[in-house]
Amino acid sequence: MKTEDFYWYWLNTISGIGNRTIGRLLDRFGTPKQIYHTEEREIASVLRTKKQQSAFHMSKNKAPVIDSYNNISAGGITFLHPDSPLFPERLKTIPDMPYGLYLKGILPPEEKKTVAMIGARSCTRYGKEMARFFASELAGCGVGIISGLARGVDGMAHVGALEADGYTLGVLGGGIDQIYPIEHAALFQQIEQSGGLISESGPGIQPVAGLFPMRNRLIAGFADGILVVEAMEKSGTFITVDQGLEQGKEIFALPGRLTDSKSAGCNRLIQMGAHIVTGVEDVLELLQIDNTSRPKRNRPERSEEEIHKMSLAPLEKMVYSCLRIEPKYVDVIISEVRVAPQEVCMALNQLVLCGAVVETTRNYYAIKL
Repeated sequence: MKTEDFYWYWLNTISGIGNRTIGRLLDRFGTPKQIYHTEEREIASVLRTKKQQSAFHMSKNKAPVIDSYNNISAGGITFLHPDSPLFPERLKTIPDMPYGLYLKGILPPEEKKTVAMIGARSCTRYGKEMARFFASELAGCGVGIISGLARGVDGMAHVGALEADGYTLGVLGGGIDQIYPIEHAALFQQIEQSGGLISESGPGIQPVAGLFPMRNRLIAGFADGILVVEAMEKSGTFITVDQGLEQGKEIFALPGRLTDSKSAGCNRLIQMGAHIVTGVEDVLELLQIDNTSRPKRNRPERSEEEIHKMSLAPLEKMVYSCLRIEPKYVDVIISEVRVAPQEVCMALNQLVLCGAVVETTRNYYAIKL
């Protein structure tokens, strides 16, 4: 443990003293080492509450600080501070820059182009599939995918990047060891092994609501552009968008149907000047990312040529043509195709077997992208 690591870690782990207060202390006294050795009566001019002053006084015992640092290191967690060689340069220029970060895995190289993919937690299947598709395509072109490991769009963006063997970074709202939501436990481990997980909060800090807006500025800070996949008119997604705009980042949005409330936020962003995205090339071109070495599908839907190559029977083509990304109930499909129910069911089963269709839940079917 280097001397400068001790002082930075100590400063970041004082109970009740947050990032902004640390900033004020540094502005006043210079370095963490100088703060540590400053008389407490002088520190009191910055730490105005008795609770903070008491916490500062109690923190001066070096042994627990060293033990804590050694414990997180043994657990595969790297503590980063502004003087660390690995501290991300991108974050040094954002408003309210972080003074301490906890990392599992690896960070993206500074020169790597990155896109933050964000959107609704309670998204539609369309939102999930678009997040997965665009993340996979972008990651396949060498773009790092940044997101917050939340339910919905975030999680599917990470999944898409991993499926393309690409890099993805999960920016956590709680402690670096807190898996949230719990159903993302396997995804959490995959990202740690193949990409990176990072947080301003150390081990044991619960992911409470107040931490997420602070987390969102880091998502924006790591990204060259921000792609909003699906969002309602009033959405927490706009916190990240606003922070991205403040940081000078490019904002992209996927358009949605006017009648779809889950896409109302995206449509409003486009109306306000966000770049409309109808294919992967829209993002690649604006961020000046070379895609010539990896030809991929520009759009998520299957081409007629791909459908033809599946050698579908006439009835299977009829059934496939009435399906969409959003699942349809089998009775609705039967009424639209107007063929005997057992024949439609046989066609659906064949389409599932050949990988053209997915049964999302029992008796609900949708096209597979």
